[in-house]
Amino acid sequence: METDTEYIHLDFEEFQRITSPHEIHKLATECYFYIQEWIVESKFCSEATALMLFWDNSPFELIRIGWKTRKGTNDNFDLIKTIVTNFEKGFYLKTDISYNPAEKIAKAEKIPPIALQPSYGEESFTYLEEKEVHSWFGEYLHSQIIRCDSTIELYNIAVFLKHREFEVYKLIINHQFCDKAIALLIYWRLEKYTTLSLYAEDWLEIKPIMEQIIQKLENKEYEDVLAFDPNKEIKPIKWEIPTYLFNKIN
Repeated sequence: METDTEYIHLDFEEFQRITSPHEIHKLATECYFYIQEWIVESKFCSEATALMLFWDNSPFELIRIGWKTRKGTNDNFDLIKTIVTNFEKGFYLKTDISYNPAEKIAKAEKIPPIALQPSYGEESFTYLEEKEVHSWFGEYLHSQIIRCDSTIELYNIAVFLKHREFEVYKLIINHQFCDKAIALLIYWRLEKYTTLSLYAEDWLEIKPIMEQIIQKLENKEYEDVLAFDPNKEIKPIKWEIPTYLFNKIN
């Protein structure tokens, strides 16, 4: 199986002629994604190979997708689900091939634990109307934020924001009346934007704002004035990675 390119192309007939788990494992390290899909459903795939492909496909980024999401919506997620399902069936071969996911796990981008910790404050309420807040733009919106003289007033603006001017979010998270609830609200709204193609080009603007929020949360710069629990309001984690997939094989 020789190649002059960085990644290997094969047609399905060529792939079916591979019956060695070791050769399958080698192929998995240097093939295109469509071949990975064949590998994880091959009866010659080892547990180590499947585990490697699981962590190669960034599962921490996919735990926000509902487990029952329709097939074909996200190819990487479909691959992840196939691997988990096949592990649970005992489908993969036990061989002398080894794989340790520790390095991949350590380097993986994960949801910061502090972004999942609730704010224990008073129940929030709204008195502004969504249409009204959506009608505010530019300097007028900025002035409305700056003039807020209470957390609940700032919350009433933040909760209805659907805005692409990221300076607006910076104003809110640095406002003297921004509390932990508002900071979490903004963090998860921006996090949602990172998953939308509409905002793909804005990642370099969004990321520093999210990082600043996390830093402020870790430094305990926000008080618990209003109540907000991301695990109930946002439900960011849709499924848990099975514990056995964190273990080294052989």
